[in-house]
Amino acid sequence: MSDDRTNSKAAPTVVVARRVLPGCEDRFRDWDHRIRIAASSHAGFVASEVQAPNASHPGEWVTVYSFATVEELDQWLGSEERSALMAEVDVMLDGAAREQRVAGMRMASEPVTLVLSQRIDPHNRERFVELHDDAVRRLQGFDGFLGSQLLPPVEGVQDEFVIVASFASRPDLDRWLESDTRRAWLEEIEQLIEGDRTLNVVGGFGGWFPGSSRGTEGPKRWKQAVAVFIALFPTVLIITFVRGAIAPDMNVVVAVFVGNVLGILALTYVLMPRLTRLLANWLTR
Repeated sequence: MSDDRTNSKAAPTVVVARRVLPGCEDRFRDWDHRIRIAASSHAGFVASEVQAPNASHPGEWVTVYSFATVEELDQWLGSEERSALMAEVDVMLDGAAREQRVAGMRMASEPVTLVLSQRIDPHNRERFVELHDDAVRRLQGFDGFLGSQLLPPVEGVQDEFVIVASFASRPDLDRWLESDTRRAWLEEIEQLIEGDRTLNVVGGFGGWFPGSSRGTEGPKRWKQAVAVFIALFPTVLIITFVRGAIAPDMNVVVAVFVGNVLGILALTYVLMPRLTRLLANWLTR
């Protein structure tokens, strides 16, 4: 049987509206995050998002997730993993959920990823990890947040702690970058950091990891993240060293802008095409 996937940006989608009991909002956010993470591990997953109550749907939380084909969507809807998670949510709801299936729905643009590196004094590393984990717990209720990974220093390879955080869109990321929550977090970690922080924002991985000829789905996300990190870390390091040698007193805003532009150009046109060819067998397993 052929593997017939859609070639359009539209995909079979489920839209679920739920009314959450007062006082259960935080538990529901955590549950919704877990069920969407579970969906992302199933074959054919395309995208998901959750919208808190707003003027368009007052009093209702709306979750949307899409798959490449109807068959893959049905497999997820009928899976034991989803059934177990669905059994948890009833006690949080005011009435039954309202579920809609849509044959094809255009989803948001590809995620964007923030890569933040900072050198932490060895005596402060445990505290830094605690602050990162606390920030992630808070972000789980932030619309558009997809997940964060903390990569600790590796002797002889990486001296900094690197945070790789993904958001559904650039506006979602910008809202967090400009939020009071992030400013408070930066104030807490400032005393733990040695030297400057380095920040890059990378667009969606789709252009670097195209789907195979058999379908629209590209490599697994964790493999994409590993490949991007392999290319991104030395690129950021070289740009930082060169900028420091040539213009050590450069304004921090200009330095971050220049670093972002040079880093994205290097990855998109030089490094990622070569790296994806080099890692092709591993990426497609």
